[in-house]
Amino acid sequence: MAKTIALDDKSWFYNLHIKGMRNFSAQSDVSLYVANLWYPLSLGISLLLLILMVGLAVLPLNFPNTELARALVLINIGLLPVYLIGRYWLVRRRYGITGTLRCYVSQQRIAIPANAIINKPVGTLKLQRADIECITVKYKSQLHRLHVRNHITACDIKLKSGEVITLNAMYFPLKHIVYMLCFFDYPITTKHSNWSWAFLPNIIAISFPVLANVVVTGMLFEYYFL
Repeated sequence: MAKTIALDDKSWFYNLHIKGMRNFSAQSDVSLYVANLWYPLSLGISLLLLILMVGLAVLPLNFPNTELARALVLINIGLLPVYLIGRYWLVRRRYGITGTLRCYVSQQRIAIPANAIINKPVGTLKLQRADIECITVKYKSQLHRLHVRNHITACDIKLKSGEVITLNAMYFPLKHIVYMLCFFDYPITTKHSNWSWAFLPNIIAISFPVLANVVVTGMLFEYYFL
């Protein structure tokens, strides 16, 4: 089990790049981009998107060897970006997201985008360093080309009030955040953990409609046009 995290430890910070990192100082206030690609939608919306994507992908099969089938295949090729844009808009609407989501880490405080993902009202959650008792970095070690890599799965921020705020790797750039926490010498402990199966349904809900559309449309495109 890893007990400390060093800034030059490649097992933690492999392939890490943060804009301006060579010029960081104790006065830096570092901005980190937060993607919302994996934010979950409601079960009903997820099922509707799944039915829509799969249904449109197989629709040309109802009109075999016709010009309509060929036209539907071409339409389906452009369906993927429409799906991603539509899902992006639905996520922002559900979580009340406006503008670009960012975390900010400095010597004095941590600021993270707040919404239902961390069970907080929409806005910015500012955690002052003086209010933080400890930050537990959960990770899973894997061997990659004879080198150990520690994949950060979650961070539990325990406040002196007793409240614990959990940041999950699905929703936050934890490798970047932990690097900055180490840089500013926040109180950090580590705990070996495993990937949470709780995120599997969400991963399937996002990726399966895309894979189904790509596979079916690819086969039909090869049949009609190649």
